[in-house]
Amino acid sequence: MYLDFIIDILHQGDSITIHCDNDVYTGVILKMTKDMIAIRLSTGNIIIKRDEEITNIDTNVIDKTATEYRNDIAPIKQTVVGKTKGSNLLQHYETIGDEIENNNINHSHLHALANKIETSLSRTEGDVMIFANAYVIGTLKHTIVVNTKDNPKYRVLTKTIVTSKLLSEINNFRIGDVLPLVLYSHKDNPSKVILTVSPGTILSFVKILKTSVEERHYLQTKLLCYFLLSHIRNKSTRVSIFEVLKELKLVTLFTANVRLERPSGAKTCKTPKPYKEIEKEINNLIRNGQHKEAIESIDKALSSNILDDKYKSSLLLKKAQTFSSITDYESAKKTYIDLISFNESIHGDAKNLSHLYTELARLQSMNKDENDLAVGSVKKALQYNRDNSFASTLLSQLNNGKTNTNSNIDSASDDSELMLESDEGSVTISKMIDIDIKEHKFTNEDILRNDSKPNAIIAKNIFDTAKATKEVDLSERYPVYLEAAKAFSELPIGSYDYQDYLEAVAYYAILKGDSIYIKFRNAVSQGENDIKYLTRLKDSACSYYIESLNLMSSIPSNRLLSILSNYLKISIALCNIKNNEPVNFTGQFQSVFFSCIDSDNVEYNDIAWSVIIAVGAASAGAWNKLVRIKGGTSGLYGKMSGNPQTIYNTINRLGATNISTNLKPGDFLKSAFKKRITLNKELATYCGEMIKLNVDVHLITRISDAWRKIREYDFLMSTTDNESKNAVEDFLRILTPYANRNQAERTTLLIQVQRLLEKQIAFINDNTTYYGRTFFFSLFNKWKKSIQGLLDKKIADTLPILQVLADPPYIVMNGEKKIVNLIVKNIGDSTADGCILAPRVSEVNSSKSIKAVNEYKREIPAGTNFEFSMNLPKHLYDANSIELSMEITALYQGKEVGTQEYSFTLENEPESSLTYNDIPWKDGAIPKEQMFKGRKQILDVLKRHYTSLEKDKPYILYGLTRTGKSSILKYLKEALNNQNTTFDGHQFTIATFDWDLSLASSFGNAQDLWQYLLFDQVYDHIGDYLDGSVYQEFNLSEKPRAKDFPSILFYLKKKGIYPLFLVDEFSFIKVLMDNRIVNPAFLHTLRQYALEGLASFIYAGTYDIKALIKDQKYGITGQLVNAVEEQISEISPSAAEELITVMGERLRFTNEARSHIHTLSGDVPYFIQIICKYCGLFAVEKKRSIIGYPELEYVIKILTGEHEYEQGSMVMPLPENVFQNNMFSPADPKEVNVLITSLAYFNRENIENQRGVGMVELQELWAKKNIQAFRSKLAEAIELLLEKKVILQYEDDGLPVYKLSVDLFRRWWGQHHNDLTREIDTIL
Repeated sequence: MYLDFIIDILHQGDSITIHCDNDVYTGVILKMTKDMIAIRLSTGNIIIKRDEEITNIDTNVIDKTATEYRNDIAPIKQTVVGKTKGSNLLQHYETIGDEIENNNINHSHLHALANKIETSLSRTEGDVMIFANAYVIGTLKHTIVVNTKDNPKYRVLTKTIVTSKLLSEINNFRIGDVLPLVLYSHKDNPSKVILTVSPGTILSFVKILKTSVEERHYLQTKLLCYFLLSHIRNKSTRVSIFEVLKELKLVTLFTANVRLERPSGAKTCKTPKPYKEIEKEINNLIRNGQHKEAIESIDKALSSNILDDKYKSSLLLKKAQTFSSITDYESAKKTYIDLISFNESIHGDAKNLSHLYTELARLQSMNKDENDLAVGSVKKALQYNRDNSFASTLLSQLNNGKTNTNSNIDSASDDSELMLESDEGSVTISKMIDIDIKEHKFTNEDILRNDSKPNAIIAKNIFDTAKATKEVDLSERYPVYLEAAKAFSELPIGSYDYQDYLEAVAYYAILKGDSIYIKFRNAVSQGENDIKYLTRLKDSACSYYIESLNLMSSIPSNRLLSILSNYLKISIALCNIKNNEPVNFTGQFQSVFFSCIDSDNVEYNDIAWSVIIAVGAASAGAWNKLVRIKGGTSGLYGKMSGNPQTIYNTINRLGATNISTNLKPGDFLKSAFKKRITLNKELATYCGEMIKLNVDVHLITRISDAWRKIREYDFLMSTTDNESKNAVEDFLRILTPYANRNQAERTTLLIQVQRLLEKQIAFINDNTTYYGRTFFFSLFNKWKKSIQGLLDKKIADTLPILQVLADPPYIVMNGEKKIVNLIVKNIGDSTADGCILAPRVSEVNSSKSIKAVNEYKREIPAGTNFEFSMNLPKHLYDANSIELSMEITALYQGKEVGTQEYSFTLENEPESSLTYNDIPWKDGAIPKEQMFKGRKQILDVLKRHYTSLEKDKPYILYGLTRTGKSSILKYLKEALNNQNTTFDGHQFTIATFDWDLSLASSFGNAQDLWQYLLFDQVYDHIGDYLDGSVYQEFNLSEKPRAKDFPSILFYLKKKGIYPLFLVDEFSFIKVLMDNRIVNPAFLHTLRQYALEGLASFIYAGTYDIKALIKDQKYGITGQLVNAVEEQISEISPSAAEELITVMGERLRFTNEARSHIHTLSGDVPYFIQIICKYCGLFAVEKKRSIIGYPELEYVIKILTGEHEYEQGSMVMPLPENVFQNNMFSPADPKEVNVLITSLAYFNRENIENQRGVGMVELQELWAKKNIQAFRSKLAEAIELLLEKKVILQYEDDGLPVYKLSVDLFRRWWGQHHNDLTREIDTIL
């Protein structure tokens, strides 16, 4: 998948990073096919990986490879490496530069700042890799030649190199080596590279900066500071870098010298003006006729010693042209000779040199005495470029003595103003054509016999056959050129004539367009009037014509007029067919084009100007040919000048632009072309970004967001592309509800989109357009592969199965009406879109029945249900029992599926005599023993522990409030009171004493505290275990102190009493310590008493006990080092069932209701008690003895606030304090509430059936809401709620998802905290 996608983007020599599971490889591409890739690593090792091994790819594209540069290179000379003071001997330095000693620079301060930069850098930012943006392709004396994205032969001064190691690598560079570089230019002088380093991490560059400080290479230090500032975003690190720059403010940046102090009277050196400013000044002088001043300005600019080669060449050319414009041909010739000499010295572009020699020959040919010189010059031009047709023509004229070059120097016609800057000889193979070539399958028998591998001889034979085959139908010709192009493309570079390959590609594109054009013309002649079909042909033909324009240099120029003539005629023909007007396919380009421009028909005008915009934006070379050649657009400038406003408005409308209508025609058209190119690039960027996105079916909104950006450029795409756009819309529509579907239905959705994609890929192959091939084809193939991967993990086709239950199985009264409460339950694997219910009801043993049919249009996800009530007809009100038959049919993807029938015999519900006092469930005080369920196991553990030799180790019971901790202490007290235990061979009777630290914390001083702990809670209760004489034997003051505690313990031990202290609300120890009523020694003392066998302790408190124990502020960690922690939360499902059914037959819950209570309560006893209590109150008020799912839902909706409650009813909405300090706490970070609200937000459409919410969904939501550092905050909130068991985590499709553990709380919270934005505002 990856290699197939990037094979037309990356090339040999480009930098690449590939990820293979846990391994990452960074290097340079040696060879790549769509199945395999070979990479040379920085170590020199070569690795080869198959496409299926690759899991991700990072790229840093460089346009050309190093081997494209010349072989005759010279070794680098670096004159300054760093010298010791007073010595000419070179000293080894890690960085390169002049060592500077100056009192104005505080070296120790600089050293400290460099260290500060390193320490302030985060690990994440320090590990950020800065990749190469250039590659060495050659070396000269004082420069290195590099290949960059914008310039394949860019020259960089060696004095910009910072490290000795890199300089050594460059000195040892050989052609064929791969040496990546990072080039840096300061924003104040972007055209000048001032720093050259090897690729590395930000941390590695910081270390180089530190080294440069140590070696006193302060210029390099300053350069590195600017370089690092362009990459580092950490505020504290940037501040430290700015401090370094402040210290080095006297170090000059843009020169080779370091100047610390300017001598008095010295002149200030001005920074040279940027070339564009110079060029602008020169152009203004020439425009004003100040040619002499212009030449002087050029000479002044050329005298600069820091001028870039490119700009020097440009200035020399402008100087030569300026001399020619004032007919100083001798000076012009001399300047051209200088220009040619300079370009040859820097090994300039061959085609450019060919052009310069041709221009020199034209000047020389004006003087008959220099005819031989002119011949020599034009021959040199042809040596550099044998395809220079103008040079060939000029040579022929010179040999025949018929030169007429002087006329070419005269002023050009107005149409010349329409010419564009271009490299006329450049050839670019369109991405669309390139994909056609890659997708083509060989048919040539010789290639097939050779294991589908072509060779140069076979490829050449196919190409020659294609050229010789001219009499057959076009539909048979273009495939031969395509076969030849495919064969050439798979051969090693240099084994074939590249011109043959380009010609094969060019003729394939043109003939493919011609073939579709003829198909269109034939269809019209046969009476075809299907607009959609004809539009597809027209769009496809025009796409091939436009994409062939950049191949024009490989074919005769007259072909340009042919294809553009066809472009116009097929567009006009389709327009006429739509308007029921006659169709005419005759006429040459020029006549057809200008007739469209001159027409009163706006549609014809639009067609003509659309062609102009398309050609000018697609190929400057093709446009210039069209302007120049006979039969082209000659006279267009005049046409535009005659009616500029109308034409300008038309072009602005077609191009969705707002170009100034005050411009001259040439400038306006150029602006239109430039704007269209910009729009094309913007759309290509967005298309590329969308293709890069992986199909995450749980977060399809990412693709939707990317798609919305692309839709803003609809006008750039063809009408045929609308069908691919519709396919994208269908893809998103089908997959948007994916997260809310069960596993089986997800499979169905995936199969749907797979079929959609396969159909559209086939459509694109049959109706190829530019965006269809270059964007939609790649996109759909990637999506198809992703969907297939998901389908491989799914079960094939599934269906919903609907079941009907009478719940409860009775006829019940609802006010004055008799109803039957029914549940529709989906026990299948897919979501039903709705259902059709056909009930038939009659009195038992009666032949008369009533039938009805009802359709419910609501989704029923698999595993869920919905309830509804069926009103009985009045004539059945007196019946004691009825027969109910229910036929149910699921609605699924527009079809009726899975009809089922269910029958019930129902009687009147027996009337209940329950009263409010009969309801046993309570939500406040410690429950009675019959209601104390699910804690037997922990009670047994505690009883064994506190009668064992381990009883000196305290238990800490922790959990959310109202989860049963105090109840456990109460029933433990009852179980152990007066029980015997053995210690040191002696028998003791256990005596239990209660300490409530929440009450104790209310005392304002230690004296009151100890009175409560010792006198009120211990001394007053000793008589419960000993006879009354104890108070005569042991007299305790009513105002005891801490020192009295051991006296009590020793007295009890003496009397054979072993005390167990049950310390409730232990979290309030924090309040006691904060108020300095006790200190950490308090717990240490208790621990010592336990270790000495004087007493045992058990602590119970809320969840924050765990954090308190670890908090160094309170210093109690060591005091509880041997404690046993036990979290108290939910009870087992079986114990929960016992608590729900505690009333037996007096108040029963149906199976569906009980199952729902498990979900609503999370099996937490406190919430079971609340739910059952209010169901009991409902039963009393409605005289019901059975609670079914519908009755339960009615109660729940009132408790959560989803429904209004009845006046006078005891079933009322729950207040916030029911959930406070158990499901949420005001002390929690605010992000916790935002997380809870987010989980409720994602389930706002799933009221009764909570779904899990994925981490990716939560991250995306928080990111969109601009929550700072949302990843860490979200992770911390999730961790906290998981630990508290407020949320649960499980896997869905291998990804973690989260849901609230108590669904009653989710539904309540969703009603009372439903404003997500308001909740998020609390943390912004």
